[in-house]
Amino acid sequence: MAQGAGNRAVHLVTFEAWNINRFLFVTNKRREIAGASELVTYVDHRWVGEALTRLYPDHDDTWRIEQRPVELLETGAGSAKVLVQGRAEARRLVTEVTLAALREAPGLEVCGVVTGPFDWSAPGALHTALQEAQVRLDSVRTSLPGPDARFLRLPVVEDCATTGLPAEGLVPQPLDEDDSVRRWEARSAESQAKWRAFGKEDEGAGLGRLAQLANMTPRDLKRVVRYLSEGPEWMGVVYADGNGLGAVFGRFEECVDGRSNRAYADTLRGFSSALQRCAARAFRETVVQLAEQGARLPDHGPAPVMPLILGGDDLVALCAGEWALTFTQVYLRRFERLTAEAPEIVRALGRRGMGPGLAMSAGVAIVKANYPFDTAQRLAYQLLREAKKAKSALAGAPCSSLSFHVLYDSTGADLARIRGQQTSGNVSLVAQPYVVSDVPQERTAWVRGRHWEDLERRVAALAARDEDGERLLPTSHMHDLRSTLFSGRQAADARFTNLRGRFGGRGLDALAGEGGSLYWQEPVAGGGGPGRLLTGLLDAMDAEGFLPVRSPGAEALLEER
Repeated sequence: MAQGAGNRAVHLVTFEAWNINRFLFVTNKRREIAGASELVTYVDHRWVGEALTRLYPDHDDTWRIEQRPVELLETGAGSAKVLVQGRAEARRLVTEVTLAALREAPGLEVCGVVTGPFDWSAPGALHTALQEAQVRLDSVRTSLPGPDARFLRLPVVEDCATTGLPAEGLVPQPLDEDDSVRRWEARSAESQAKWRAFGKEDEGAGLGRLAQLANMTPRDLKRVVRYLSEGPEWMGVVYADGNGLGAVFGRFEECVDGRSNRAYADTLRGFSSALQRCAARAFRETVVQLAEQGARLPDHGPAPVMPLILGGDDLVALCAGEWALTFTQVYLRRFERLTAEAPEIVRALGRRGMGPGLAMSAGVAIVKANYPFDTAQRLAYQLLREAKKAKSALAGAPCSSLSFHVLYDSTGADLARIRGQQTSGNVSLVAQPYVVSDVPQERTAWVRGRHWEDLERRVAALAARDEDGERLLPTSHMHDLRSTLFSGRQAADARFTNLRGRFGGRGLDALAGEGGSLYWQEPVAGGGGPGRLLTGLLDAMDAEGFLPVRSPGAEALLEER
């Protein structure tokens, strides 16, 4: 007979893979990055489910804690939450999952914590347990030694060729297209685990899940990985994250109809599942749209996009540089629309007077293909944090936004240093972040000049050509104008006025701010004091090679001309 929650104490068990960025980007080899991405998903797609089946042989996802000893509450993006009756059983579950991680994914840090017992019948107890679990996770993961400390070097061993960890052995590596010529390299256990997860097309596993997310076959995704390893000159690293979800989950009890723990659990499960479905569908539809726009491999294969993390409101992806901005903008728009159509999300947010859907921010770092990914992903994350400033400026309005940077100077990829070089006093030479949402009319003042269509229009003006293929706005003059930006506003506006006299009617006005100037003034929240002066020229010149000329905004500008 099934034992219900009323008979024994209920504990919340929470798992989280917390060193994901290091695990993904410790190497520049795309195949290992793809294999690492697959291993991260094992937390929520394999290890927890397999452990539950070993401990409870007849377990399935329909189990509920009122009638059964365990309930799978939520999974996604390298994390999982499980309700378990009995502390000993909860601890055994943690042991099973973390041992699986050690065996199958050395180098990936997976933490599991067990909360204190709580009364399932007490209103609000589950919400309190979720908060307790997060506090315990923060404490545990900072106290555990990292992989470098666990893999000691006595006796002295050779370094792994890709991770820098101690090598486990020598592994043959292909040197040519058909793998017929090989060399031997020292590889760590972590590196070899990633290669095994990457798999082969005829194994029926490996990248099957990632391929399904991208609406491709595993063989096609292998082609994408190979192309991203050898083909493009530029690579885009994309980080995206939902806006305001931390506040939503922090007060999720307000999103629930009623105060019972069952209502809370069902609402949380429905909300999280809908979020995952929306993210996956938005990604698939974005890849399809990119392919329709011409974003394909040179042999007319699939779109050159590889998802690394896609779960809940989190996205980390690699993309051929020339399509990274378009991919990100389309994904943000589709995620926003799909979450506004998901009943589980709309109802939950509506109970807090929010919604109907969710917005998202993103950072895009476009770097040379051989640039260290560990550094590139840190820059992308810093750009994501910058993009979230739009959320604060437009509080109360849905606002998906993105910031980007094209890294020409490889000596430093720190965003604070980069933006410092692009700012002088009250003048900013960039207008980022750019808003991709449709903003209500009463909130458009801050968005003026920094909507996505504004950037597209400026890029279209720079790239427009006449019937003979000659640029309407000569490149030499545009680069000269760009140089004057760093000499101050007066010099830049004087040069811009001179160019308007020579190239008026050729789309140069698309670069203007207000009053015939290159600049416009940013409004200040609350109306206090003058805001910064902004210009969009530098952004447009950086983005020119990374946006398709025939985008909708570009078509409109060319038709007006």
